[in-house]
Amino acid sequence: MDNNEKKLKIRKIKDILLNGITYIFSSFGIVILIVLLTFIFSNGAKSLSWKTITSNYYEEAYFAKCETNEELTFSLEDGNDIYYSKVWGIGLKDSKDLENNPVVKIVYIDNLSPLKNALDQNTNERILVLKGQIIKRIQMVNTNGERSIISAKYGSQAIVDALDNSYQINELYYATMGGGIRGSLLTTLYLIFLTLIISLPLGIIASLYLSQFAKDNKLTKIIRSFIDMTSGIPSIIFGLVGVIVFIPIVNGVTSSSGGNIISGALTMTIMLLPTIIRTCEESLRAIPKSYTHASLALGASQTQTIMKVILPNSIPGILTSTLLALGRIIGESAALIFAIGSSIKDSISLTGSSTTLAVHIWSVLSGENPNYEQACAISILIIIIVLVLNVLVKLVSKKLNRFEVKS
Repeated sequence: MDNNEKKLKIRKIKDILLNGITYIFSSFGIVILIVLLTFIFSNGAKSLSWKTITSNYYEEAYFAKCETNEELTFSLEDGNDIYYSKVWGIGLKDSKDLENNPVVKIVYIDNLSPLKNALDQNTNERILVLKGQIIKRIQMVNTNGERSIISAKYGSQAIVDALDNSYQINELYYATMGGGIRGSLLTTLYLIFLTLIISLPLGIIASLYLSQFAKDNKLTKIIRSFIDMTSGIPSIIFGLVGVIVFIPIVNGVTSSSGGNIISGALTMTIMLLPTIIRTCEESLRAIPKSYTHASLALGASQTQTIMKVILPNSIPGILTSTLLALGRIIGESAALIFAIGSSIKDSISLTGSSTTLAVHIWSVLSGENPNYEQACAISILIIIIVLVLNVLVKLVSKKLNRFEVKS
């Protein structure tokens, strides 16, 4: 065997080893991703529903009173874990709320049920008792004239037995189902909209200056170095800037107090600008110089060339930077805990504190009893949103590239 054959054999062995190492580490990453997604979907799929997405986080409590109609008796039979009150015409079931806590849920109410004529305890106006609401506590008067109180912790069967032996309800404490994420989802959408309308114009203008107008000298090199350095700053420091700078400014202008969506959007803007500037600048530099020379040779000004030639051809790159910005906004939590707040709200306003979906996950996991099911459910929603946005951006970029090729 000559030297050339030995070298060839050694090279093949090295290639096999290097390829094997590459496959091993790639497989390791894929396995971790599969395990992570399996854990999230297996724990969160049951908790994620349209009702979870559209419901409020906090329960809305009601207090009602009513009396039975002694002439009416409802012929209802228990079944399927549902217990029916033949005196009050209502069906109850032991269930769980959106946060996986045990509750007694109203699953049936007859049209002739006395509860249809229930009155608000304070205003004496008619109040609705509906399916899907949960019973917290009932104070009633039984057939012997004795008063008793029973709470939801005793279960639906015990409540139905007590109701069937009573003729008057002095206080029916019931509530809507809580645990939804509607407020956090709205906050996330508001934050995305505000951040993008602030950061995208600034980022595109800055990238146009650096790629089209700025001279290649020490000053522009220093500016690019600062941009790159800013993109590596931990997000918690940007949150500190939001607390010190943006929150006082927004509070002074809007007469609000504490963190809010506007201060969060400004904080996210300074976080995203380096990424948007660098991505847009690279997309602008990728456009062939011949496009610019041809436009100028035909008599177009530099401004017309930029607006009608360079920018339209760089839209795929701008969309990519937008996608990166969206992913960062949706997934950010550390900075927003300071800039917006960590209190979950159902009533959302631009000048009020609230939580995004990522901060909502932090909130439900930071208590004494972490709710992993709801955290996983929100994680699934975030993954779906990011996936849909990725697909949309890819489709738009593909169509734009086809149009450019045809034209």
